[in-house]
Amino acid sequence: MRKISIFVISILTLFGMTQLAIAQTYDEKLEFAGYLEESLGHFWAIEQNLDDNNAELALVHATHPIAELYLLMKPELVEANPEFDSKVQQTLMQLAKKTGQDVTRQDAQIAINDAKQVIEEARDIVVGKETSNELGFQVLLIQNLLKSSVQEYREGVIDGQIDLMPEFQDGSSFVWRSQQIFEKIKTDLPQEDAKEINLVYSDLWNAYDNRADADEIEVKVDTIINRLGNSVQTNTEQPDLLAYVENIRVLLNQVKSSYSEGDNDSALAFATKAYLDNFEYLEATIEESDPQLKEEIEFMMREELREKIKNNVSPAELDEHVDAILEKMDSVAKIVPEFGTIATMVLIVGIISSIAILSKSKRLAISPRI
Repeated sequence: MRKISIFVISILTLFGMTQLAIAQTYDEKLEFAGYLEESLGHFWAIEQNLDDNNAELALVHATHPIAELYLLMKPELVEANPEFDSKVQQTLMQLAKKTGQDVTRQDAQIAINDAKQVIEEARDIVVGKETSNELGFQVLLIQNLLKSSVQEYREGVIDGQIDLMPEFQDGSSFVWRSQQIFEKIKTDLPQEDAKEINLVYSDLWNAYDNRADADEIEVKVDTIINRLGNSVQTNTEQPDLLAYVENIRVLLNQVKSSYSEGDNDSALAFATKAYLDNFEYLEATIEESDPQLKEEIEFMMREELREKIKNNVSPAELDEHVDAILEKMDSVAKIVPEFGTIATMVLIVGIISSIAILSKSKRLAISPRI
């Protein structure tokens, strides 16, 4: 009986870890595709600003993909095709050079079109056409873009006035990109749902035009997210905020590890991911309880940490700075809500991993190939 129990545990462990690996691969593709969509949103913003003869703002959106999003995409690009990674980098760098005041609108559009093409090539190479065309995958992209748009809008609009134009335009561009994807899939949705979502998008754009309160924007965004989720049965549950805290801790420790090994590119990518994909979702909650703490961490992560990596400070100096951020994250952990579903899943994964290690130590007959 004991041998059977151990065998059952082994099979369940193997199955659980295999399912986890599949889920991680899917999530990684979704995350990568999200960076692609945000890049396309920035390209649209470049075009809008150039048409309005605002070269300064166009340049802001032209530099964002190469300065931040490329760093997040680089690990997957290098793993998939190092030569293509170089092409993406050069194309995005060229885009940043071709949107200044001394460049013609025609030359700028050529650079934008080249960037659009390389983004689609990256989609095919890393994500794959089959996954990219899945209805559920595209719905998740829409939902994630809309969630990001709310965060950008909150930073960009205060008391009915645009306070930070780049952030306001980021929110606009992410809504626009989400709607572009929606236009591609709406015929695959129930007609009534598609019609309702169209109407809400129209209301959302009106709210943007009127510089509505961010809570009103969020209500409209949540309506689209939930309606899409109900249409295709996707999971629209948002991660618990404390999960973002844990993600930041893990990523910052990866910054230290990569930097100590001389891998500055990876260290910079982890630092960027810690801020863009995690801390930004905590900012509103921290702001309510401790605005100064929010400002301090934001500056330490977004500005100082990245600059230290770029300036090749000593590993000891970098470690000291990261440890200071981690100490402040302990204060953040006391502000945000307790663990929920996501954290429970992490706990389960940890238990599965522990069982796997224990099983291996007892030399159970489990294949090492998972």
